[in-house]
Amino acid sequence: MALILPYIAGGQAFSIFVLKTFFEQLPDEIFEAARIDGAGNIRIFSTIVLPLSVPICTTVAIINITSLWNDYLLPSLLLDRAHQTITMALVAFEAAAGNYGLSDYGGMMAAYLIAAVPLLLLFSLLMRNFVEGISSGSIKM
Repeated sequence: MALILPYIAGGQAFSIFVLKTFFEQLPDEIFEAARIDGAGNIRIFSTIVLPLSVPICTTVAIINITSLWNDYLLPSLLLDRAHQTITMALVAFEAAAGNYGLSDYGGMMAAYLIAAVPLLLLFSLLMRNFVEGISSGSIKM
C-alpha cells in the first residue's frame, strides 16, 4: 500500500502531458462533422476519441509500467524484506552471491530473464500500438 499512492502521483504528470499533447493534435473538423451529424459528447468520445487514443494510451501504459517494474529506490526505502519487489530480490540475490567471493553468473542471468519475461510479453503483445503511439506525433495528416 505504501507504493501505490506515490506511483500514482508520480506517473500522472508525464501521462497528462503526453495525452494533452495528443488530444490537442486531433483535428477539430472531425468533432464539428460529428456534431453536425447529431452526435453528443458521449457519442463523440466513444466513437471518435477513444478509438483514436488507443495507441497513445498503450504507449503511456507501457512506459509507466516499465518504469514502475524497474524501480528500486522507492521500494527499498519503504518495504521490508517480506514484501520486496522483484527488483529488490534481484539486488539481494546478486549481493548474496557476491558475499562469498563467487558470482553465480548463470543464476543471476536466469533471474534477470525471469524478471524480464512479463515486460517482454507486455511489449510483444502491444508492440504495434506502442510503435503507432510513438510515431503519432511525427507524421502530419
